[in-house]
Amino acid sequence: MRRKAIKAAVFEDIQKIVYRENYPKPTLGFDEVLVKVHYCGICGSDITNFKYKMYQVPLVMGHEIAGEVAEIGENVSEVKIADKVVCFTVSLDLSEGKLKGLGTFQDGGFAEYVKVPKEWVFKIPSKISIKEAVLIETFSLAIRAFKLTKIKDKEKILIFGGGSVGLTTLKALLILKDPNYVVVVEPQEFLRNKAIQFGATAAVPPRRAKIKKTIKNLGEPTFIFDCVGNQETLSDSIFLIKRGGTIVLEGIHKGSIPFPFFMINSKEVTLKGCLGHDREDILAAIDIFVNYNVEANEFISEVVPLKDAQKAFEKYVEPRERDFVKILLEV
Repeated sequence: MRRKAIKAAVFEDIQKIVYRENYPKPTLGFDEVLVKVHYCGICGSDITNFKYKMYQVPLVMGHEIAGEVAEIGENVSEVKIADKVVCFTVSLDLSEGKLKGLGTFQDGGFAEYVKVPKEWVFKIPSKISIKEAVLIETFSLAIRAFKLTKIKDKEKILIFGGGSVGLTTLKALLILKDPNYVVVVEPQEFLRNKAIQFGATAAVPPRRAKIKKTIKNLGEPTFIFDCVGNQETLSDSIFLIKRGGTIVLEGIHKGSIPFPFFMINSKEVTLKGCLGHDREDILAAIDIFVNYNVEANEFISEVVPLKDAQKAFEKYVEPRERDFVKILLEV
């Protein structure tokens, strides 16, 4: 019997996404849920894959998924058909070879339907819209970083990167950690203005002299969140961090970079990696949305039809002034 076809934006090669209306519809296993996708966010890691092809192709990317349950496997009782849900990859131990992940090692949410393990499906509380719920995933990353570092209140904080992850980290810090200050370092003027709008103490371009001048009277940062992940931001982080401080790597980099190793020793810096989130992190992020009235629409700059996925991705890599935070694909 011929499998039914669905609409999907398929990543086929470096900087090449093809919209198809004949992509095979997923078939369910006993412990899986078929979700009809309404919205799926474009993440910075999707852009990295788009530029460098980090995973096998063809692939349907997209891991910030919000929609409704269309079908359930025989062993699924946690959700029912028509439930409004988000679908996010729950962290696995990659050292054990568990290479699974929506939009990375298996097809994700840039499609009409997506097949998801039941453990990765979370109901959306009634007070959160399906569109806003897409942002829960990014807040989960911030929650993960806070948990791994055991960050306390009243820290002095620098954030490299004012995109979706950087601004979400800023917002979550202001909600949960009452920082002494938060300075955002970002080359794009539009995103610097957004950072100020969201509550940053200051937002400056990525020039060491400018950053040093800004934090001169505030004190050296005790925590730096690197939401970019390249040689320049890591080097600047190690140079700027207070002795005994912590650098959190949230940005993703493909390849190796030179490393100022002696400064890690001499400044007694803690360098902490952060990738993904577990169920506890995701549930904590949902709780933030429910109890702190997060205005997720502040992050959503544009909603683009699925068929225009290629154009949406190109906006992220075009060498021009950026005028958006987050783009969602609508199915």
